[in-house]
Amino acid sequence: MRTTKKVISTVLAVCMLASTSALVGSAAVIDDSSAVGADTPYSTACQAIDDQYAYSGNDLGATYSKDKTVFKVWSPTATEVNVNLYKTGSDSEEGAENLGTFPLIKDESSGSWNGVWTTTLEGDYKNIYYTYKITAAPTTGGNALTRETQDIYSVATGVNGVRSMICDLDSTDPKGWENDTHVLRDNVAESNVWELHIKDFSYDKASGVSEKNRGKYLAFTEEGTTLNGEGNIATCIDYLKELGINTVQINPFYDFQSINERGGDTQFNWGYDPQNYNVPEGSYSSNPYDGNVRIRECKQMIQALHNAGISVVMDVVYNHTYSTTSSFQYTVPNYYYRLTKTNAYSNGSGCGNETASERAMYRNFMIQSCRYWVDEYHIDGFRFDLMGLHDVETMNLIRDNLDEVDTRITTWGEGWTGGTSNYPKNTCSGGRFYQATQANAKRLSPRFGFFNDAIRDGIKGSVFEAAEAGFVQGTAASASKIIAGINANTVTRSGWLAQAPSQCVTYAACHDNATLYDKLIMTTNLADYGVRQDDVVSMNKLAAAILYTSQGATFQLAGEEMCRTKFGDTNSYKSSPNINKINWQNVVDYADVISYYRGLSQIRSNFAPFTCDDNTYASAYVINPAVTTSAEVAFTVANDQEGQWSKMAVLYNGNNADTDITLADTSVTDWVVIANRGSAGLDNLGEVTGSTFTVPAHSAIIAVEKSSFETANVQPAKQMGKVKVNYVYENNNKPLADSAVLTGSVGTGYQVVSSVAIPDTYVISKVTGDTTGKFEEGTKEVTYYYADFVPETMKNVDINGDGKITVDDVTAVQKYLADIENLSDDKVKLLDFNYDGVKSVDDVTMLQKYLAGTPVSGGTVTVNYLYPDKNGKYKKLTDPVVFTGRAGSDYKAEIFKVVGYAVDETVEQPDVKGIIPYGSKEINFYYSASNLDIKLHVAHSSKTATWQPNIWLWGSDLSGKDTSNFTQAGSSGWPGDKLTDEDGDGWYDYNFTYKGAGSYNVIISKGTGSPQSDDYKGCVDNEMWIVIDDAATNSTGSVQLLFYLDNPFTNPDAPIATNVHAA
Repeated sequence: MRTTKKVISTVLAVCMLASTSALVGSAAVIDDSSAVGADTPYSTACQAIDDQYAYSGNDLGATYSKDKTVFKVWSPTATEVNVNLYKTGSDSEEGAENLGTFPLIKDESSGSWNGVWTTTLEGDYKNIYYTYKITAAPTTGGNALTRETQDIYSVATGVNGVRSMICDLDSTDPKGWENDTHVLRDNVAESNVWELHIKDFSYDKASGVSEKNRGKYLAFTEEGTTLNGEGNIATCIDYLKELGINTVQINPFYDFQSINERGGDTQFNWGYDPQNYNVPEGSYSSNPYDGNVRIRECKQMIQALHNAGISVVMDVVYNHTYSTTSSFQYTVPNYYYRLTKTNAYSNGSGCGNETASERAMYRNFMIQSCRYWVDEYHIDGFRFDLMGLHDVETMNLIRDNLDEVDTRITTWGEGWTGGTSNYPKNTCSGGRFYQATQANAKRLSPRFGFFNDAIRDGIKGSVFEAAEAGFVQGTAASASKIIAGINANTVTRSGWLAQAPSQCVTYAACHDNATLYDKLIMTTNLADYGVRQDDVVSMNKLAAAILYTSQGATFQLAGEEMCRTKFGDTNSYKSSPNINKINWQNVVDYADVISYYRGLSQIRSNFAPFTCDDNTYASAYVINPAVTTSAEVAFTVANDQEGQWSKMAVLYNGNNADTDITLADTSVTDWVVIANRGSAGLDNLGEVTGSTFTVPAHSAIIAVEKSSFETANVQPAKQMGKVKVNYVYENNNKPLADSAVLTGSVGTGYQVVSSVAIPDTYVISKVTGDTTGKFEEGTKEVTYYYADFVPETMKNVDINGDGKITVDDVTAVQKYLADIENLSDDKVKLLDFNYDGVKSVDDVTMLQKYLAGTPVSGGTVTVNYLYPDKNGKYKKLTDPVVFTGRAGSDYKAEIFKVVGYAVDETVEQPDVKGIIPYGSKEINFYYSASNLDIKLHVAHSSKTATWQPNIWLWGSDLSGKDTSNFTQAGSSGWPGDKLTDEDGDGWYDYNFTYKGAGSYNVIISKGTGSPQSDDYKGCVDNEMWIVIDDAATNSTGSVQLLFYLDNPFTNPDAPIATNVHAA
């Protein structure tokens, strides 16, 4: 039997001071005016309601027993409440039937009315669906409206969450649930967190999950899944166990509104649009129509993770709801959402509304909701979205309540808001309202953590500036953020100061913005998205080394350890599942990176200073002062734990070259290296004497004091094996690329692949060793041998017809070129050996080199973009593009587009397509000054949308750096210029003249600037049609735009401006 939940009942007592109501106001619209920390008619009216009617019970909703069901609704402004019963969760289902309507009465059992309406229905109502019909006036005054709504306190719903369901929760428990227990850690800093999305986790066919369970809760319950179902390389939960992950943070899996649960599995959304907080999302279940199924399968997911020893942290979004046509608004209008002084919705979430945690009953709801998930679903922790919108008092009360279960339940959140919040001066208790932001960290429990955005941006550059690089790409100025983050921002302030490591979540990337690997590609342009490039891989590994050797909880986006890409999508909240999914083939293609992360995890878990929650080791660190001219950070830390290393040295080099770094702490001179550019773990990778280390470019070295390495003899929990993969040139046995080192538990599978770092001008000639197999004790070796690629033209040079390719063929060609001898037409066609389009002595030279054993495998094509200066001299408009590859392979150049210059039509231009020759060649595109006048046309996609948009425009120069502002309001007036539709054709027209040369950027906003669009960058066309996607705007709460090169309303085939991107 389920034990009775002990939910805090005295929390709200301080909010229940006698008072009378003051009701004024009008209908709400969205607003984010700057009147923060001030009382409004709304907050005054709601405080009066809290004082008189706040209810501390934990029995709101439908309480089921076999003999009866008790309904309770808190709605102090209601004049009538009824409950409607239904056979099914929607009218479109087979067997749908309306089972009647029953009135609720005021609950005056305590002697006076407490705002609660109630009724009891005798009999067994299990699995019956219901809604409430509530007639209620806004708290701020006005006419009462009658609305039908699901229950705020729903624990089960039908399809799409519009009808609640009376549920026997005991009957939803999976087999063995009574033995399922929380998986908790003594220190939050021991958490090795993998942030995942339920659909991302198993949507890829290569995951090995059965088709019916891909993207579902039940994917987690499938044991023994392997890559492509081949039985060798572990995927899903088995993969996580092998990786060393002990905590998963799962993107929202309460019931959210953006997915149609009747629809297909190709739908996708992150889920940050709450509908029913205490109900699992139905689209992840095998049957969204039966309210029991999603509950049972959600529990099965959690049970499977617990069985694997993995904690489950739930991502919760109490700061806003999908819309204001919610059960909260329909139950007590204008109570649960903050309103401004003009009774408009405050929009600190950036999603059109924000909830009011300072109100007694929303506070109570948040506390009870968290506790419900802990008690009913065995959730082990919570991540609070935009936690800064909530008040400190409420968050501490949530912490206190969870402590009644176990003090080790984890709580962390985003210590910021998504916009300006219009909160009152005081909370319902009368205490001052403090936002739960990083700035107020000291007011929160030290066991309430904050995501450390300072080290995040320090590692790889700002998430708000696509082109901004961080420490791992070589930015020396970012070193100070890294230094602060090493101690979890507890010693040095970098934006904010934590009380203790327990208050810091250390991370480089999460579901928001670009993946780590994509950000590194964006800022270096070393490869296309999704393509392995070894320097970028090294940066990714350096980022991991920083995370795993810093204090606080360690956090990574799922797949970060396999260089996950979303193909440059920086806001994939509703993008295709194919963009968002984890590509499980990467467990092979990036197996060395995964091994590196695994090794770092082993190092961290065996070194107490990294996993300690308090400031015990603050004085044990000796950190080198920041070097302003070099991206380098180094420190030592002493450790007093028996059986562990006594001192560790950690050195990070973000520079593009190997760097000698000398430790400030010279007390130890004999070191054993346990992590370097290629490998990490518990093994001796080499020894260093002295205090100076040569750290390779974009890498880290971790070393431990030699004598303690020998005496501690730290061993992994499981016996590990290694596979070393070598890539050598067969002509001299010298390496063409660094060896890859794979590690894994003995008996688990491995598969190795050739190196993509080796140019395609080499081809594999043979492989020695087992490319697929099982890890064994010790080290296996696999060696790929490479030979030079031979162009096709070199295979057809028997010019003299003797059946051999010899110097005689050289002589035959020379005689032909000298008009001494003739060749047949068939032979002449073969003479362009080097693919330069002509037959010349260069072809003879290539043949001679080939016969001499000199490689003739590849070449380069350099594409230049040139413009004339005022003196007529051609200069580079932008950096050249260089194509490198096999001789005879194709290339395709792109026409560079920019405002201010266009391809000069008076000059003959080269073909954009061609063939890479042996050797090198250059092609030039010539440009001349062009029209600087820009015409923009903006329209709504919906005829019913009538709001008048604002436009904000600014330029970026040829390097991408922001320059001039082009709105008439200029830099003095956000949100820019109000657009007008002067000719009444539905298009708001706007003209401006560009300054200089480059691109321009656009923001479209509503009202006083909120909601607004993302920064849309990269615009280079002189005329564009911009469509406001009203459906997406209403869905997300932010303005969504589509860019066309022709009017899409009159031309259905209007081309999309593909160069424009949201940043």
